[in-house]
Amino acid sequence: SSGINAEYGGCLDDFTENARLIISEIFCRIHQRIEIDMLADKLNMAPAEAEKWVVNMIRLAHLDAKIDSKNGYVVMGGTSTPIYQKLIDKTKDLHLKANSCCQKVDKKLALGI
Repeated sequence: SSGINAEYGGCLDDFTENARLIISEIFCRIHQRIEIDMLADKLNMAPAEAEKWVVNMIRLAHLDAKIDSKNGYVVMGGTSTPIYQKLIDKTKDLHLKANSCCQKVDKKLALGI
């Protein structure tokens, strides 16, 4: 694998890291409690390396999660607002703002400004 990685200018490492990030982020968003050993096995990492990696992933993905090192779990926080609901909330009044802008432009055009 190191020969292939060198052949593609290190892209394989980047691809593997990003794939791990996506898979584990989705997995963490679906499950409430994840065994670090199981996650390490799925990500092809040593448990200690996986725990450090998960801490970094939690920071990067802004997940509400904690690591229970004593029992070897990643514990996800309470229920969060689904991403679709966040999108709806942020764009809910967009049409009103757009209409307001159009009215202001129409007024300025009518005044010849």
